[in-house]
Amino acid sequence: MSPATRQALLVIGGGPAGAAAACAARAAGLSVAVLERGATPQPDACPGWLGPAAVRTCTAYGVTAAEVGAVEFHGLRLRSWDLKQCVDVHAPELSGWIVEPSRLSAALLAAARRAGAEVQTEAEVTALHLGEDAVSAEIRSGDVAEGQIALLADGASSQTAAAAHLLPAQRIAGPGGGALATWDVPSAVPGVEVLIGAGRALRVATIVRGAGQVRLYAHTRDTTAPVGTQLMMLVAAAQAAGVLPAEPPGLSRPGLLLGGTALELESHVGKRVLLIGSAGGFVAALSQEGIYPALRSGQLAVETAVRALAAPLLQDELMSFGAAWRADLADYLRMPNTDLGLLMPLVFGNPQMSRRVARAFLLGKTF
Repeated sequence: MSPATRQALLVIGGGPAGAAAACAARAAGLSVAVLERGATPQPDACPGWLGPAAVRTCTAYGVTAAEVGAVEFHGLRLRSWDLKQCVDVHAPELSGWIVEPSRLSAALLAAARRAGAEVQTEAEVTALHLGEDAVSAEIRSGDVAEGQIALLADGASSQTAAAAHLLPAQRIAGPGGGALATWDVPSAVPGVEVLIGAGRALRVATIVRGAGQVRLYAHTRDTTAPVGTQLMMLVAAAQAAGVLPAEPPGLSRPGLLLGGTALELESHVGKRVLLIGSAGGFVAALSQEGIYPALRSGQLAVETAVRALAAPLLQDELMSFGAAWRADLADYLRMPNTDLGLLMPLVFGNPQMSRRVARAFLLGKTF
């Protein structure tokens, strides 16, 4: 790339947010370049399932279940944290895909290429310059890329956010953390189970079966013990109850809790710049699901960019991004407006309450 090939949009980060933005930009007739620092993008937040809204978005961009090795699930099983109570919740809307996150990210980036986006992988951005008429990115290879507007989608620890005088999501992540355990065990019956703790501090875990794995993702705001310790205590209890495979799991390094941090960031708008995806904290607080919010934040950023490029004052129109994403995504991102711990005695004996909890988790619906 060179400054002579200035694009309408410069997208930094090729994960779900950046790929969706690139696809949306091409659909709107905008030229776009995507810079991905790795050989393939790695999602920050994906427990391993997609709800129906994310599935619709992926299929609209030509990503098929077969391409990503996805299997469908229908309904949710809710469990108490101590595994002594459970209830199955079924409704047509409670469905989606079980996926391997890295395959999904690679497929979305491939969809951006097919749409006509200029994609460069292993393109680490080392400097970002915010000019009066363009944003330019210096790449470690020595190349320079330019765009009239830049979308920053390079993850929760975004290196470009600071250069744009914005705060990345990791800087305001909440107490506690999340950790992942995996078993490479094919599952005969794909499904999603949600474990919810009854204490004052949020504790939620998701067991995902399918796509050649069993995955347990646990996140907690309980700081009385390290999140890794809490995960292994849960694994031991679930193995003893026959809920998880008996063999030792593969373990991830505990990570930050990004859910809901978009609602706490002061701004997602810099000079000719918008912050999207997990870089902007677009992760659901209850489920810690980040794929759909990433996809949607990328689409909304492109809609804002289209208006801005046609407006007399580009920067003034970019400022409308905050109102746009809040109107669309705020309910999906925030915690339910109730104390789940206090409601837990009702969840397993009241079908209406069970459905409300399942809809809040999978669909981001408010209580």
